[in-house]
Formats: sequence, C-alpha cells, structure tokens
Amino acid sequence: MHIHFTVRDLARVRVAEAPSPLATTTFSAFRLRYGRRGSPALDMWRRTTQAARRAASEATAPPGAPPLDRLVVTAPSHPVPRLLRPHVALPTLDEEIERLLSTPRTELRADWGYVAAHRPLPRWARALLEGDVAALRWLAGAVRAHHSAAVAPYWHGLHTALRADQTARLRQWQEGGVERVLATLHPRMRWRAPVLELPGVDGPDYHLAGRGLLLAPAAFTSYVPCDPGDPQPTLHYEVLPHPGATATADPRGALAALLGHSRAAVLEVVAEGVSTSRLARRTGLSPASASEHVGVLRRAGLVTTRRTGRTAHHALTPLGAQLLLRVSSHGAERGAAQGCAGGPLHRSG
Repeated sequence: MHIHFTVRDLARVRVAEAPSPLATTTFSAFRLRYGRRGSPALDMWRRTTQAARRAASEATAPPGAPPLDRLVVTAPSHPVPRLLRPHVALPTLDEEIERLLSTPRTELRADWGYVAAHRPLPRWARALLEGDVAALRWLAGAVRAHHSAAVAPYWHGLHTALRADQTARLRQWQEGGVERVLATLHPRMRWRAPVLELPGVDGPDYHLAGRGLLLAPAAFTSYVPCDPGDPQPTLHYEVLPHPGATATADPRGALAALLGHSRAAVLEVVAEGVSTSRLARRTGLSPASASEHVGVLRRAGLVTTRRTGRTAHHALTPLGAQLLLRVSSHGAERGAAQGCAGGPLHRSG
C-alpha cells in the first residue's frame, strides 16, 4: 500500500497531542483476537485478559451480544468504526465514552454505514444507523468491560511509552523535519518522497488530497487511514505490540526469585481464573497448600478471591497482572502489525 502526500499534505502533518484510551482499547480487541501466538508476554496478556473478562459481569449486554473483540470486526480486513478510534484524544476513557455517547445521529449513520458497506452488521449494530440510544449505551458498556480487563491494568506503562514516543518524534521534527519523522515511523514502513510505503499491506493507494496526516503513536496495532470519509486521516503507528513488550526479565527465574517457585507457579495458574481445586491440580500442590499460597498472594494485593457457595474462585488483581506480564517477556518486541481499508492486520506477535 502507498500513502501519497502533496506539498500541502506535508505542511499539514502533525503528531497527536496525547494517546487515546479508547483507540488503545479498540486496537487491543484486535490484538486479542488476531495476534499471533508465540510471544510469552503476548500469550500471558491474552490469558489474563480472557480470565478477567470471564470473571467480569456482562449484565449490561443484550442476550447473545459478543464481547468487544468479536463486536468490532469479524475479519482483520474489515473497517474500524471511526467513533472507536478518535483522532482527538481526551485524557480519560470516561471522557471519551461520554463523547461517544453524544455522537450526533448523522455521524453514527455515516460511520456505521461505511462499516456496513464492507461487512454485515449484527442486529444491535444496525440499530446504531438509526441512532438507537440503547445500542450505543451497550457499545459503551462493551468498551468499558474490555478496557477493564485488557488495558486498565497496564495503562500507566502503555501511556508512558506512547508519550515517550511522541516526545521523540517532536525532537526528530526539530532536528530533521517532517521527512525524518516519516522515515522512522516503523521498521516496515518506507518513506520514498512523496510516498509512504507499507510493504505487505494490501489495499488501494491512499491519497491524502491536501488533508494532511495525523501521526498517532499506538499500542497493539498500526492502523492505516483508508476510510475516505475520515475528516482527519490518522495513522496509528505501532509503538508497542502488547503491554509486556518492554520487559526484559527471564520469564520464570525472576518471578521465582521474587516469590519462590511454588508461589510463582500459583500466580501463573491464577492468571487463567481458577478454583482452588483446579489450582491444586494444575500446580501439583495439595488444596490446603494451594489455598495457603493464594492467601499470601491475596494479602500482597496480587490475587483476588470470590466465593460461590463452597467454591473459591481466584483471579489476578491489576497489580498481579502487571507483575506477571512484566516477567513474562524475553525482551522488547516491535513487530509490525499493520492494516488498511478497515481493520488492522496482525502480522507479528
């Protein structure tokens, strides 16, 4: 794919002021569903996210409604609704959801109409074309639920990395101008003036036509601006493929050194969301010993326990998820995950 710039476009290139919590949440849904397996940290993030989502209440969802990763897209090449990848970020997810809930009906129709032209919409999503408030509120609920499980425990680290990249881009701009920024966005993107090339990404040539381009550092994915209706073409370029991409510790040795081998094993299994009996079977411990280790981890704020009748169910707290993810990666990863004419295509970890 090729993104074509005119002189006017180059004059209108700018870097986003802040990362969008909503866009990060949306792209994490793609990574959860389509990211390749193999990276220890990515696999751990997926396990903890799925366990946390299973444990979360979905009382606000209509019967049969899918979670966000199935709701946003049904294939990697499908378009992402514009209202879920805002080009103007607000400081918090709550503020961005409030803006989402106040989206004018004309924008809803245009946005979801474009999506509907590329894939069938479920019944609840078709209601958005008519500005149905209940459907929009459920969409907001699905975003909140996914964010709580997949992004919120890691947001501080993600936000720090994204802001650091923004600062680095601005420094590049001062030292070498816009062309230096475009030439270094991503290892798989090539700047050959006046065209930004994205090898391996299918899609028609994209002409900015004087609208310029907003460069938005992103986690989980790169998203190419292929919707001709976008008022502000935005390139979300990947800085981190997942929350553990900057970790460098030995995945088991560091955790065992900190907690002890048995307790480290317990924490890893709890990431999947388990009962005490299942935890004991998975770790080879007695139920009493497994329960004792969980108690220590719970008092340290790493594990939470809820009871259903006589059964205790254990899950990670956000702090536990962060700790486990930080020691589950062998090193930094900057895989290319690029997409166009719709959703992101995850071509690496």
